[in-house]
Amino acid sequence: MTGTSQERKESEPQSLGVIIPTLNEEDALPHLLDDLSELDPSPRIVVVDGGSKDGTVKVARALGVRTLAAPPGRAIQMNVGAASLATPWLLFLHADSRIPPLTRATLQDWLSDPPSSEAGYFRFRLDTQGLGWSIIELGQRIRERLTGLAYGDQGLLLSRRRWDEMGGIPELPIMEDVAAIRHLRRAGGVSAIPAPILTSPRRYRALGVLPGIARNAFLISLFLAGVPAQRLARWYPSRNRDYLVPADKPAAAGRNPVPRTGGGTDGAPPLLLVFVKAPRAGQVKTRLAGALGHEGAAALYRRMGRQVVDQLRGGSYRIRICFDPPEGESEIVQWLGEEGLEFQPQGSGDLGDRMEQVLHQALREADRACVVGTDAPDLDAARVTEAFQALKQVDAVFGPARDGGYYLLGLRRPAPALFREIPWSTGKVLDRSLEEAQAAGLEVVTLPVLSDVDRPADLPLAATVA
Repeated sequence: MTGTSQERKESEPQSLGVIIPTLNEEDALPHLLDDLSELDPSPRIVVVDGGSKDGTVKVARALGVRTLAAPPGRAIQMNVGAASLATPWLLFLHADSRIPPLTRATLQDWLSDPPSSEAGYFRFRLDTQGLGWSIIELGQRIRERLTGLAYGDQGLLLSRRRWDEMGGIPELPIMEDVAAIRHLRRAGGVSAIPAPILTSPRRYRALGVLPGIARNAFLISLFLAGVPAQRLARWYPSRNRDYLVPADKPAAAGRNPVPRTGGGTDGAPPLLLVFVKAPRAGQVKTRLAGALGHEGAAALYRRMGRQVVDQLRGGSYRIRICFDPPEGESEIVQWLGEEGLEFQPQGSGDLGDRMEQVLHQALREADRACVVGTDAPDLDAARVTEAFQALKQVDAVFGPARDGGYYLLGLRRPAPALFREIPWSTGKVLDRSLEEAQAAGLEVVTLPVLSDVDRPADLPLAATVA
């Protein structure tokens, strides 16, 4: 890669991010990436891989595309990809899609003057010809007209605002596309874009045209009638069964089976570093003060911080509370308790400087270290354990937050580039951090996306905090 980091950052005019979830797609993926390369301006593209055993990741990297490893599950991978991009528009595509010239032109026109819904899907068309295939296309047009529903094969284009408002793509084992379209229709609308995305007929070839039509209609009818997607997944013959991991079943984050050597002390438990501030009114959760007042914002921070720390206790790792200001230790201990905790001041400098300092020290004591905050109410010991397991195989682990930051960063060796020139407290933190990780040659795994509580729009989530 040529040019300095700063030069790369100043040459990012893209407004469109493209997210492609993959699992064993080395044959189909290059054709889609070729089509996307014809867009002007070029979009930001991320391939989020769920554990391919073929050359999918190698193909994407050879074409200069950012790749992320994530737990398998199409919806999980889609959300990871969206959180990793700072673009105002998001286009979700299946890897076996094709974008013909007319559709590329229509897409660019749509982005230059989007409808008020800020959400759209393309026409359904199969990448082949024949009577049987025409019947399938006709059936989809009829279904779309009667129900307003679209397949994931038709792509989903929406603003980051709409993605954020619906809490990301519903993380279901199947029917995530149907659930997303239904939500969008009810909460502001979704538009049909007058151009097709071509999709491979490979599923219909495997099952047969008429059985394929009947299966889809039957499963969608059951889903709309309220049958849980987890039950329906058993009846959906997937090319890659790993995509059908139930939403409540933890998935392995790592994909590289070859452990790497790391620093630290052999046999020492990994270190979890929890960044906290003394819960003082006017100094914490200041972006929530307009809605809650300074006292209310501090009270929320106090409740949420204690809840998260309690959820992190009991893991097979040491917990070190990294606190600020330096003279606030007694206040922090009184707030969080002492059981199972160590305490250390954060140090000086901006957030990046402080994280780098404590991680560097931690990696002298242990072969793996993670740093987290207390803004994500769903963060718990199981998620942290997942991160430490992944760090046995890769260099870095990121836990993406829905607002464009991250709730967890794990390392097995120092990585100074991840803390320099990062626009902290913005929606570009994760995007920029992943760019720096790629430039530094780090092997990265991502965890599922979690929501954090930083803005007034996040307050409904805060209601779950005891």
